[in-house]
Amino acid sequence: MPTTDPTAAAVHPPGAARAARETVVTVTGEIAPDALGPVLPREHLLGDFAPPHDTPASWAATGRERPTGAGRLALYRAPLTMDLLGEVGMGAPNRDDWLLDDEALATAEATALRRAGGGTLVDATTDPLARRPAGLRRIAEASGLHVVMGSGCHHPGWSGEPAGSDPGRLTEEIVRDLTEGVDGVRAGIIGALAALDPREGAERAVLVAAARASAATGAALTIDRSADPADQQRVLDLIAEQGADLARVAVGHCDPLAPRPDDLEPLLERGVFVQFDRLGRLPSVRSVCDDQDVAAAVLELARRGRAGQILLSQGVRAKSQLLAYGGGGYGFVLEQFVPCLRMLGADEALVETVTVTNPRRLLTLTTPRTDQ
Repeated sequence: MPTTDPTAAAVHPPGAARAARETVVTVTGEIAPDALGPVLPREHLLGDFAPPHDTPASWAATGRERPTGAGRLALYRAPLTMDLLGEVGMGAPNRDDWLLDDEALATAEATALRRAGGGTLVDATTDPLARRPAGLRRIAEASGLHVVMGSGCHHPGWSGEPAGSDPGRLTEEIVRDLTEGVDGVRAGIIGALAALDPREGAERAVLVAAARASAATGAALTIDRSADPADQQRVLDLIAEQGADLARVAVGHCDPLAPRPDDLEPLLERGVFVQFDRLGRLPSVRSVCDDQDVAAAVLELARRGRAGQILLSQGVRAKSQLLAYGGGGYGFVLEQFVPCLRMLGADEALVETVTVTNPRRLLTLTTPRTDQ
């Protein structure tokens, strides 16, 4: 059974002259796309993923359910310790679990990924989620890992201000992140954005700003999949209307659709990347799919000629997912999932496509040459 899309690696037409310069923007500077190596396109090294204020309103604004009852509230506010990992793994919210603020720990985890063969990690943490540009640069320098920083607003519920409804200002902020940077650290991708509703004013503004910034700079855009397929199509329509190239959009959180590959076709037909970015989580009674479902979906999509639109990541955003807390860490895809793909019949060309070629195409920016 063929597993590889023969056109997946064709970034340029045969014989086409490269009249432009290709580069990838990392937190330590621009690098050649060929230097990326295996890429994890949706992760988080540092950030704060709890609702911005511990109030019922802030929880509702971010689409989460605030714990109630003395026991659940005590668990939420307790430091994350080994004896709590079972409950947290079953979905109990814990404030400390959602806080990635230990730079030394993040460096150790990034170094473990580098030893596992990883070349590049995309930190898709946006500014309202406590993005730390200088910290990311220090982690990259200490670990030897290429790190690409995200930009934009994840969701208006985290912004803490109604200014998220002003797409013009937000567009300018994103473009400035991508072109000038923060204290010399430039972003290399827009997002990650939450699953936003284009019919809601503030959420539409976030989408419009991100799409306009993508159109202006050529930077890729990474977004979460909408639960309603119709909403997802509205999101993609709006992004395209603002001039962004859908071939430079990654739609994340596609793992729940893995058991039903046909449900991914409406996305694939729009030309976007489908991103499986919840790999490495332990299955439970709450799970709607597992990593084997994703592996089977990757092979099936490749059989259909869609290999060039697949991205793989773990989406680490909590302490309990780190190696130090018994999780799979950032190396799970390369150390465990890729061997599973091979065992199920994936050839080396397919592995290269989904771990190197596709994310390299997503992250590569094309700019006019200045040396001609």
